[in-house]
Amino acid sequence: MKTRIEQVRSTLADILKPEQVPEIKESEGRITVSVVTDVPMGQKPGFAEEVKRRVGTLDGVKEVFVAFQAPAQADAPQGPAPLEGVKRILAVGSGKGGVGKSTVAVNLAAALVRKGLKIGLLDADIHGPSAAIMTGTRNHRAAADEQRRVIPANAHGLKVISIAFLTPPGQQAVVWRGPLVGRMVTQLLTNVAWGELDLLVVDLPPGTGDAVLSLAQTVPLSGALVVTTPQDVALLDVEKAVEMFQSVRVPVTGVIENMAGFVCPECGHETHIFLQGAGEKAAKKFNLPLLGSFPIDTSITPSGDEGTPIVFSQPDGAPAKAFAACADKMMARLDELASASAGTVNLTWDA
Repeated sequence: MKTRIEQVRSTLADILKPEQVPEIKESEGRITVSVVTDVPMGQKPGFAEEVKRRVGTLDGVKEVFVAFQAPAQADAPQGPAPLEGVKRILAVGSGKGGVGKSTVAVNLAAALVRKGLKIGLLDADIHGPSAAIMTGTRNHRAAADEQRRVIPANAHGLKVISIAFLTPPGQQAVVWRGPLVGRMVTQLLTNVAWGELDLLVVDLPPGTGDAVLSLAQTVPLSGALVVTTPQDVALLDVEKAVEMFQSVRVPVTGVIENMAGFVCPECGHETHIFLQGAGEKAAKKFNLPLLGSFPIDTSITPSGDEGTPIVFSQPDGAPAKAFAACADKMMARLDELASASAGTVNLTWDA
């Protein structure tokens, strides 16, 4: 009589070779199947469902999990490589969560789209993606083009990619260890049909983990933006984020201070709920520009929850204008950094 492991291998034999299933684990009727395959990202959810369906037919199996592994590539290129068609890549990060980093990233990207630029947005937060909700693309399912690259969702002209497009409908959590997170960020960068982009905005997860390292090792970053809140206690987290980017040789574009005050929706008066100045202090300490300071506005969060960033839903409102102004400063700063890295010298001749 075959063991359970042998039964699993047997039922998968016509779609996976033995070497493509390096490990099978069983615990109280729950089967975890490790699969080594080069199936493109857009086809992985369907492939995983087929594996689950086949293994699920075995007696006594209660639940099936599929863990994908990338095939070993001895000739894989080393070091960062540019993305075809993408002129610049900007990382948006923070030393901690809860600072409104994703709101800032999404609305800055939207502001640049409204200025006529070709912009992409990559949600690199594998464990807590939010871009799909904030851009109204939560029901988008990934599909592949002829070159087996994932096709981004389109949100008002903004190209969006998120792990949410690749997980099976109804799956609420991605429970992965660090190395898997790093590999997925790499795939979300390189195996996507981005097309021609003036700028790709990458919304990073909070902290200083694998996603940031994978990003810096995979593509050359034009700059990084650090988002913080105004309290002094947040200053330590800003310093960690700046030092993290500097350690991987990514130039920091500047600092944005979010939740800098509360704007009353009735009278328009701004109240400073928190102690002020963390963003400005961090900018001065590291000789960086403070690119923007955004108050808490009760119109911003509902717009994101409803799937339309405030820049798109209320383009003539104060928040949209503030994001547009910040976007202008950010692009000017990227130009400045590009000139510095190219060793450009500007000469002025007098008569």
